[in-house]
Amino acid sequence: MRQGSADLAAPDLARLEAAGARIREVFAKAGYEAVDPAILQPANVFLDRYGEDIRRRIFVFDDPGGAELCLRPDLTIPTCRLYLAAYAPAAPCRLSYQGPAFRFEASASGRPSEFREAGIECFALADREAADAEVMGLALGALRAAGISEVAAEIGDVALFGALVDTLDMPPQWRTRMKRQFWKPDRFAALTARLADAGNQGERGAPGGTARGPAFLTALGVLSEDDARAVVADVLALADIAPVGGRSVEEIAERFLEQAADASAASLSLEAAALIDRFLKIRGRPDKALDEIAALLGKGGEVARALTRARRRLDLLVKAGLALDRTQFSTSFGRGLEYYTGFVFEVRGAGGAALAGGGRYDNLLTELGAREAVPAVGCTVRMERLLAALGEGGAP
Repeated sequence: MRQGSADLAAPDLARLEAAGARIREVFAKAGYEAVDPAILQPANVFLDRYGEDIRRRIFVFDDPGGAELCLRPDLTIPTCRLYLAAYAPAAPCRLSYQGPAFRFEASASGRPSEFREAGIECFALADREAADAEVMGLALGALRAAGISEVAAEIGDVALFGALVDTLDMPPQWRTRMKRQFWKPDRFAALTARLADAGNQGERGAPGGTARGPAFLTALGVLSEDDARAVVADVLALADIAPVGGRSVEEIAERFLEQAADASAASLSLEAAALIDRFLKIRGRPDKALDEIAALLGKGGEVARALTRARRRLDLLVKAGLALDRTQFSTSFGRGLEYYTGFVFEVRGAGGAALAGGGRYDNLLTELGAREAVPAVGCTVRMERLLAALGEGGAP
């Protein structure tokens, strides 16, 4: 393997193409139409929506006309943009794709910066649980068709965490912030600790007091997240300060909001902090894990509705071929992409490598320009990992 790309000699290329053909057949039989999104994409679309780990590995450059472009780091957002440009707005649609994606990898990692994905995106289906089960079921079916007979899976549901946070007694802007930080475990833990400390120690350790700090941070702390980000952007523009060190305005705003947590009166009771901690430690066989969540959080309100949806989805997944005894449900499971809003999953081969994964992203299409909300869910198969798994004992 040369740095930045993976060479494929004729035998491996033939095996990869044969596996790709079997996967395409699975997707086509399920009604997914093949598309080919552009490799070159506007950079800002990705820089604003990916987690920090992926964002710093995107290949970004200026074209001769001055436009900032990037090589697509995956095919989900490009397929979403294609859907919005070429299909009827908010019309149910099933699309599939295969092709290369690009993320920088240091040569010492042994991983290529160019890799291949095969996947599907399912748009605007009203029955979200059925669509979730359809997509994960097809991911499992695609791996079986390619020759992978033994897999294990991990699933989660961001919506359950959101339902929990919405029950907590805290300012609305901090509920939003906790949901956003769910994908960043270290930052989430620090935020929870700060909010609990602000409400239970206060100024100079006085219980229930009001923590104080710089006026700018205090002012940010009482704004909504969108308003706070707009204020930070305006301040940077007025001061003629350009983001440096690869940090975007979004990242700078995130840091200011973290500091604002210490300067605001926002609080989280010790009981609520302990409840969140117990919730995020739940992990086990999916049906047992959902029972444990119900026992912890009770049976009323939005939590109960979210659990009902999760149980129905699980029933549909079992019908689609998911083996419960080889599946873990984790309340803290995440895949590093911040646009997921509900069901998430990952499928691993016998050697432990993640071969496929995906989830629900109901807000992404409106962020990309859709005039109305478009429910969406999708998955990808990493083809080089699949090829390696086949070489470890799968079918040729």
